[in-house]
Amino acid sequence: MLIWRARLARATLKNYAAAFRSLVAQIGAASNRPYLHQAVPIIDRGSPRKVIATPEELTALLAAAPTWLRAIILLAAHAGFRRSDCLRIAPIHYSQEQKTITITQQKTNHTVCVPASGELQLLFAAAPDGDPATPLYALHRGQTIGTTGLGKAWCRAKKKAGVNPGLWLHDLRRTLAVSLYELTKDLRVVEQFLGHRSLNATVMYLEHRDANKLRPYLDALFIPKTQRVQ
Repeated sequence: MLIWRARLARATLKNYAAAFRSLVAQIGAASNRPYLHQAVPIIDRGSPRKVIATPEELTALLAAAPTWLRAIILLAAHAGFRRSDCLRIAPIHYSQEQKTITITQQKTNHTVCVPASGELQLLFAAAPDGDPATPLYALHRGQTIGTTGLGKAWCRAKKKAGVNPGLWLHDLRRTLAVSLYELTKDLRVVEQFLGHRSLNATVMYLEHRDANKLRPYLDALFIPKTQRVQ
């Protein structure tokens, strides 16, 4: 557990600990020690991550990244896919007629269908000929890449673009969620884009980062219209 604490993100640690606790509970039941699982600590998820990319940062990243990495960045930032799915999405998942991307998410095994942005459409159209099951980024790169290699390429792009060095690729998915909600004020739209099974998961992406954004709602509730500051 101590090794997990040092190496894993808080949410991942919680999931691992819960799975381990369940396994220990089964062992305890089979060995007539029903309280054995209580020795495994319960890990809370902690505060949701709040980092998002600014429009300027996203523009700089796209300009600094090679074409293959641009494909991954756009799949995260414009379509809201997780890294695991960005590395899998291929021409077979893209409908040129509908201009949509349909894939079964690796994490949830839930099928999602989202519209492809204009920039993603261009990348699909410009992809070199090859096996349509080959990931889009790999067609542009000429070969696949592992998570370590992707991490290094991501760090190089961030440094070249001069953006927040603490920005994660997954933060681009959160950036899309926040942007969609601020535009539509519709949780269902965000939920559909992200492929969540419940609104609880969606809300975790949308925790208010700035308390001042709540003030207009408070004013609307309690301050008479004649006294509001314009």
